[in-house]
Amino acid sequence: MVMLLSLSTSVNVFACTGVVVGKDATEDGSIIIGRTEDIGAAYNKNFVVVPAATYKKGEMFEDLNGFKIEQPTKAYKYTMLPDVAEHEDGIYAAAGINEQGVAMTATVSAYLNEAIQKVDPLVESGLREAAIPSVVLPRIKTAKEGVQVLGEIVEKHGSAEGNIILFADQNEAWYMEILSGHQWAAVKVPDDMYAVIPNAFMLGYIDLNDQENVMASKDIINMPAKNGLLKNHEGKFHLALTYGETMTEGNRLRAWGGQHFFSPSQNIALDTPVFDLFMKADDKISVDEVMDLQRYRYEGTANDVNLPENKGKRAIGTENQAECHIIQMKEEYPKEVGGLMWMAMGNAEHSVYLPTFGGITDTHEAYKVPGVNYNPLSAYWTFRGLSTLAELDRVNYGQGVRSYWKQYELELIKAQEEVDKKVVELAKKDTKAAAMYMTETGIATAEDAIGKANEIHSQLYTFIAKHGGRAIKNPFVPVVE
Repeated sequence: MVMLLSLSTSVNVFACTGVVVGKDATEDGSIIIGRTEDIGAAYNKNFVVVPAATYKKGEMFEDLNGFKIEQPTKAYKYTMLPDVAEHEDGIYAAAGINEQGVAMTATVSAYLNEAIQKVDPLVESGLREAAIPSVVLPRIKTAKEGVQVLGEIVEKHGSAEGNIILFADQNEAWYMEILSGHQWAAVKVPDDMYAVIPNAFMLGYIDLNDQENVMASKDIINMPAKNGLLKNHEGKFHLALTYGETMTEGNRLRAWGGQHFFSPSQNIALDTPVFDLFMKADDKISVDEVMDLQRYRYEGTANDVNLPENKGKRAIGTENQAECHIIQMKEEYPKEVGGLMWMAMGNAEHSVYLPTFGGITDTHEAYKVPGVNYNPLSAYWTFRGLSTLAELDRVNYGQGVRSYWKQYELELIKAQEEVDKKVVELAKKDTKAAAMYMTETGIATAEDAIGKANEIHSQLYTFIAKHGGRAIKNPFVPVVE
């Protein structure tokens, strides 16, 4: 058990790439938050609905590390993407949308430097990534309240890890960093900007007097200042330089890659001394472009990780993604609808993003299959199994799979416009009917995609077997009705 927990922890140390896009920076006016959960290439995840609940005074939420907090009297319903129990390291809900129309993704792991660790060390029994969504989502009605609630917990109970969390509702998104055992800071995401976040703190200067757009623990500046640890950049204090580790090459690649992807005209250099957190994109950002970001392997650049000479470089689109999610919060959605989560099980490169609303009451049975070993009944293993074959040869096997799913996604995105209209109309008249429709639509979409994935897997397996090591004249192309 000790070894399993140790291995799990070490995997999380290098996990995840986050993304957030303000509503004026997106093509359709939605707010987007998302993340790749890069925890492992064979790591079964589920997708479930946690029903609303009522608790008696004194009932507690408990995590494996000893963290405890009293449950709220009334806990809101929410969706989540938990680990299967067999991973034996806690819930790891990953992301979700609650019945109040608030979404969050937690977390992008980040690491404080040794000097900060000495003056405000992480708390072994403090709040972990494994528990954050399960503790916070049942309690909050707005994105800003999410920051406030999480911040208060960190100050009172301490944090076991450095973490970056994204919150969003219909009106705004918030970016939050847990920077040490008890210090944290958050800023409202500018409506006209985006951020791509590797496993590194990226907040720079914040105006603590701007209470509309900034929140932070009361000693966020005083603590490092009185210990002689406050670091400046361009004449102002800089939180990431003060609290964080020196940015690693893998984090640098992803920060550069995300900014190159959306803002190529700005010619961001890989060796940029300090990356800005928020950037302006060259063009409006669409949800399918965010999907492509989460698959991005720096194709067409000198850092293209598909090239032999770049083997080992850290891509955004890594094979270690257990799931990837993108949440759209749209102004026209009533809170009962929540938001729209696009989720790809397994790694995004050769998987497919499927839409489900936050207002659902259930998910497809394939999303609930337990166990850590391959199981054809599992949605995770269905998509991950196909990806495994595709990645044996990205040109001859993978390109056909990737192209098929891309067209499938574009059709889903187009069809979503009519689905949205029906859901919004239903929600205004009959919330139960709307919930039923959202649930049935999500399950039907998953059923269709799982069936197609199984058919493509069968065709590709046969294609590989037939060639038996011989030269391939024509790459694999799925033929699925």
